[in-house]
Amino acid sequence: MSRGSIRYIDSTYIYGQHAAVAAPVTNPVIYGRFPKHNQKKSYADKLNKFLSAILLMLVVLSLVSYYFVSDSEKNMNKLGREIVALSNENIELQNRLDNLHSFNKIDSIITNNSALDTAKNVIEVSAVNMVNAPQAKPAPVNYTWSIGY
Repeated sequence: MSRGSIRYIDSTYIYGQHAAVAAPVTNPVIYGRFPKHNQKKSYADKLNKFLSAILLMLVVLSLVSYYFVSDSEKNMNKLGREIVALSNENIELQNRLDNLHSFNKIDSIITNNSALDTAKNVIEVSAVNMVNAPQAKPAPVNYTWSIGY
């Protein structure tokens, strides 16, 4: 045993099949007081602990940000599905509205200017002789047809 591996001997360990069992010391090998030595931690150990703490904080930060990103992506997908559903419903409603507008336009034209209502009143007017009325030119009697001109 090296001197660095000697610790306080206040109990003896008896190794069983699976676990160590502490037994009281009856015959210690070494007697005396052995004060603990304060060993300064090396700078590499301090740096290692510091970098491990930073790494742990970055991992926690990345997990939290991943949660928020995935949650916002889920919400965006939900909103996208709702937009598509509303757009399809809007297209259907627009088609129904156009159909109703066309029927309404036809109905308004028929009710306002109905061809069946115009023949209710017939006004008969006697022929009037006008002196200055232009005379129609008589059609020419003989004319020749030419094909292709």
